[in-house]
Amino acid sequence: MEIDKNVKRDEVEKIIREMMDGDKGKEVKKKASEWKILAEEATGIEGSSSLNLDKLVKDVLLSNYSVN
Repeated sequence: MEIDKNVKRDEVEKIIREMMDGDKGKEVKKKASEWKILAEEATGIEGSSSLNLDKLVKDVLLSNYSVN
């Protein structure tokens, strides 16, 4: 949702009410919850972010040993 530079107070109120109480707001909250779960899974011990970081560190350390 975007707000024009010359926005009126009642227009802002309408958008805020829609985000807090309306279907659009419910959908945004649902998506945010889904993204939160995905982020927690990815950053967990066996998550993709953790595994990728471990792989990167190992690759860097192994490449240092290979060069020396």
